[in-house]
Amino acid sequence: MFKGSDLIHDYSCSKCEEDDLNTEAQHFCPQCDNYLCDNCVTRHGSYYKKHTVFGRGDIQKWAGFSIDRCDKHGDKLNVHCDDHQKLCCSVCVNLDHRLCSKFSHLDDLARGFLNTAEFKQLPAAFDNIRSKLDQLMKAGEKQISLKDSYGKIISEIKAHRKEINMMLDQIEKKTVQQLDSLMKDLEQCVTDELETCAKMNKHLKDMVDKLNQITGNQKKTNSNIGFRKCQIKIKEVTSVMQEIQRRKVR
Repeated sequence: MFKGSDLIHDYSCSKCEEDDLNTEAQHFCPQCDNYLCDNCVTRHGSYYKKHTVFGRGDIQKWAGFSIDRCDKHGDKLNVHCDDHQKLCCSVCVNLDHRLCSKFSHLDDLARGFLNTAEFKQLPAAFDNIRSKLDQLMKAGEKQISLKDSYGKIISEIKAHRKEINMMLDQIEKKTVQQLDSLMKDLEQCVTDELETCAKMNKHLKDMVDKLNQITGNQKKTNSNIGFRKCQIKIKEVTSVMQEIQRRKVR
């Protein structure tokens, strides 16, 4: 029995307990792992100004992961609800298990438990599940690695596509320039051919007209000369026409 009070608190001041005093704690310091009453928290603050102290409003942060404390309410676990197979503190019983019919005291359940095979096998079970978690994490890391590789491949494809587009642009530009030059040469060639044909056509007409205009004593001789010149000219024109046609076929 503590001096000063026989009350049972959910959390008792750690510093007061050192002096055999039973004082309800209103604060918790995770750095010191101490529960503190209003008086002791003042002295604690003067010694440890950089420590973060949680009050009753943050009671779930008091003990962090505490074996004997309720994760939901922070109170000490004392019974087991056999109906729901759950560990309960007094708050759990009042709020969530009032209609339950069967409870077991944790002290009664703990008798001889340390010697059971189930408890002795717990470390091996933990090692097994942790090993599976490690495998799962490694698999996840591989997936992340694959995702990184996927992004790298996509980036490389885009870069290659950009290079190909630049090459195609250059080929297109060069090809257009060459085609423009060819079209210009072709247009000039056709123009020259038209001019040549027009000149030859006029020359032939002039020769025929002159041939028809021959008169006088030398008509026969001059007609013969004109005929021979016309024959020569026809051969020249025919040769030029064949050359033009061969160029069009190419």
